[in-house]
Amino acid sequence: MVPSSHLLSYIGCISSLCLPTAVFGLVIQPEGKLVESRQGLFQTRIVDTGSIFSQENNGVWQLIDATGDGILDLAYIKTKNTDTHSVEVHIASSSGFKTRIFGAGTTFAEENDGTWLLVPSKNSALPDLAFIKTSNTPSGRVEVHIASGASRYKSRIQQTATVFGNEDNGFWSLYDYDRDGVLDLVYIKTRNTSSGKVEVHVASGASTYSRFIRQTVASFPVDGNNGFWSLAPYTFPIEADLVYIKNAATGTGQVEVYVLSKSSNFQTVIFQGASLYAQEANGVWSMIDYNRDGELDLAYIKYQNAVTGTTEVHVAAG
Repeated sequence: MVPSSHLLSYIGCISSLCLPTAVFGLVIQPEGKLVESRQGLFQTRIVDTGSIFSQENNGVWQLIDATGDGILDLAYIKTKNTDTHSVEVHIASSSGFKTRIFGAGTTFAEENDGTWLLVPSKNSALPDLAFIKTSNTPSGRVEVHIASGASRYKSRIQQTATVFGNEDNGFWSLYDYDRDGVLDLVYIKTRNTSSGKVEVHVASGASTYSRFIRQTVASFPVDGNNGFWSLAPYTFPIEADLVYIKNAATGTGQVEVYVLSKSSNFQTVIFQGASLYAQEANGVWSMIDYNRDGELDLAYIKYQNAVTGTTEVHVAAG
């Protein structure tokens, strides 16, 4: 198990009855409940910049504090076509993302049978590298493999089979769901669910991912591959609310954000609204507190078709 401070990971109501309007106010869910859409969220750009990285889609892009200063850096986990023939980690400093502060191969061979992400480390400022292997595993189960930031990704500190059978019909992540200081294994199943709705499954890190602590059918119907799902602390700093960033097939033509509260077992939509961004699918979207004001911001790492010819970072204030 890997203890950690809270991980901000990498997210609507799909019925035409509850698509948000361009004017924020009160909207109706299918169940007839009122949802208050706060004015001004995700309407103001606070970051709009290129980076030191060329445009590339050979891995995973992420914003994470990699130096311990509390400010988010731009990380690229390159999982194929690497010079070292291993998975590589590259990090650009938060000061404009123009300076590369880390770049190295890792203990992992190139592989794309799962989800790669960086997670906060208890032992170093450099985050740990996690691989959630969801297919072709020797155990026949989903496996969690972690290389430590303290070893500069040369030593593995965890290799564990989990309670989950191999599956990849949604979004996998590590997140401290139960607030015990240990990252839990989270699977947001967004396709091929028996319920016809999005499902949230969580295995506890304290049990080394051998025991479920949450299996819930959310109120959202499945919505194809129209966006990004994650858990994020929307209602307060250590919460695990369900967030959907819909960047395709939206009713408004803009990227839309939806949030379901953990306290309602993901049944109640507590925010839904359009952002300032036109819908597009040239990168990865996430919710993260970029400017450290206690509110989640909408972040977009654009790694193709960028105006600057580099991978770009765009953030709208929450």
